[in-house]
Amino acid sequence: MKRGKVELGSKSALAAAKTGKAKLIILASNCPENLKEQILRNAKASGIPTHLYSGTSRDLGTVCGKPFIVAAITVKDAGDSEILRLAEGEYANTKN
Repeated sequence: MKRGKVELGSKSALAAAKTGKAKLIILASNCPENLKEQILRNAKASGIPTHLYSGTSRDLGTVCGKPFIVAAITVKDAGDSEILRLAEGEYANTKN
């Protein structure tokens, strides 16, 4: 979370998916189903790759170094990190 530009939260992810302004969207396994479906549908239409994180939103928050739950991460700019590798191969749910 120290490199590039990311936004946390499902509302941000949905907005980015609708506008096509993301490099990758990561969703926690327990992201609310209605939001997950909307995000995935819009991301696919916009050509944004998605990754379904196997852990919960609490786990995803911890991985991000945050003391709160995180249902979704929107990667706007990866910087010099390798996070976009999640969008490659077996990890990708949608591809550009």
